[in-house]
Amino acid sequence: MKKIQKVIIAMVDDVTKMLTINCVKKLLPEAQVIDGRTDLEIYYYLHNVEDNILLIFDRFFNGYILKYKLMYYRSLNERMKIIFVEYGYCVPELGLRLHEANADGFVCDIEKESELTKGLNTIIDGGEYFPEVVKVQVKSGEKEDKKRITHELTDREYQIAIYKGKGFSNKEISFALGITDDCVRQHSSAMCRKIGWKSPNDLYLLNQRLAAFDIRSWHC
Repeated sequence: MKKIQKVIIAMVDDVTKMLTINCVKKLLPEAQVIDGRTDLEIYYYLHNVEDNILLIFDRFFNGYILKYKLMYYRSLNERMKIIFVEYGYCVPELGLRLHEANADGFVCDIEKESELTKGLNTIIDGGEYFPEVVKVQVKSGEKEDKKRITHELTDREYQIAIYKGKGFSNKEISFALGITDDCVRQHSSAMCRKIGWKSPNDLYLLNQRLAAFDIRSWHC
């Protein structure tokens, strides 16, 4: 197994964070475990390009943005492994989106410590780790059929997500954006699949991350 010097755990959900930290400390007792609370903290630790680093996220920390933030992380440290973890079942469209964004893995059902341990070991050893439902769809070519749903959110989906995170109803969103209720429902359905939606609180948490976004952490 490759020696890991640092594990940065950047998460919003406290249960997911606790389960991940406990597992990582057992699996990698010599590694420095860092609670990455902001983008700037993460970027600071990634700048040491000699370190082998695991960067572990829940599905909330990066807000609505995935692909371009992952590209920026990798530009800072090419030796790093980027992993997403999830408490409970996998939403396939989110898994496909993460695969499309070149994450090294998406480990679900982490309440089973053995599952998280297996996923981390596979990735540390140089492999990738995704739920079976995602691997089957990638292998069968179904990923290409769902290409639109694996992209980043469209402008309209992004707008609707923000309104829904504020508690607006479909009718209120329809009025605010000047589109039909049916159009709101269609965009909302696609958006929910992309973000791995499981409960209305998901959008509230994603909006919180959007509000915490620090433009100074992005360099041109």
